[in-house]
Amino acid sequence: MNQVPRHPSRSEATGRSPLPVVVGNDGSLWGQAALRWAAEHAWRTGAVLDVWLWDRMSDVPDTVPRNGGLNYVTSSLPMLRVRVHESGPDPVRDLETAGRASGLVVVGYRGHSASSFTLGGNVLPLVRRATCDTVVVRGRPSAVRGDNRRVTALISGGEDDDLVVVRAAAMALDHRAALRVVHALPLPMNRDALAADHQFVLDRAARLLEKLDRRPIHTVVLLHGQPHEAVARCTDSDLLVVGAGEQAPRTGRCGAITRTALHQAPCPVLVVHRPHVPEPRQETAGRVERPGATVLGPAPRTPVDASR
Repeated sequence: MNQVPRHPSRSEATGRSPLPVVVGNDGSLWGQAALRWAAEHAWRTGAVLDVWLWDRMSDVPDTVPRNGGLNYVTSSLPMLRVRVHESGPDPVRDLETAGRASGLVVVGYRGHSASSFTLGGNVLPLVRRATCDTVVVRGRPSAVRGDNRRVTALISGGEDDDLVVVRAAAMALDHRAALRVVHALPLPMNRDALAADHQFVLDRAARLLEKLDRRPIHTVVLLHGQPHEAVARCTDSDLLVVGAGEQAPRTGRCGAITRTALHQAPCPVLVVHRPHVPEPRQETAGRVERPGATVLGPAPRTPVDASR
């Protein structure tokens, strides 16, 4: 983990305390990588780190250390505020519930039960159901460590673009990285006229960046190729930022580009979610259903001692 001298400033700039960062850790290689990534991000932003350790009812070998790498994190970042929780038999639901009061949920792209070439079975359900932004830690070791100092935002011309650009800019500032905004255009190279028509997607992103009070060094790139090719080309990035997909809130499925990124990206992936808006209350059969009256997940379990 790169040692960070202090956490800058999104909280200092806004005067507001940042929301907690939630991370799930089953003690696997990628679970511990997710823990280290989340810990450094929480340190940089001044957030509390909520660590959810997988329960023994899950598919976790008995040989896995119970502290799941916490000793390394707390010794490397001694001023980081950490709260540790025991996850139950449904870790996706636990993380989803914890994410309702957090700013970010972080997981590794696979755990003990997935092969080295497949996406863990908990990842897609969590990304689909999450109500806050989600980081899936995967890719090359240099990208996971943050050596490249570059964040790439992949935009499509859809309704998620503004959120993707704003979140990517914030991540670049938090991690002291440059920002690259990419729009992929699957056309032959000689279709210059039609390519020019798609330039407006990047122009809009550039205008949005110029309006931000604080913005990173940034470039915008029109890439001739399929969007999945843009994902594969992020070999010099530490983070790829994508939208959840325009159909996700209605169908419960991630968009095709999001799924491609989660399966193939050579770096960690941030999936941006639209803010959760409670449904308006409805009057039914003599009673009123109020937003938030139904408990959608289990209450957080009692924290355990991080030194165990």
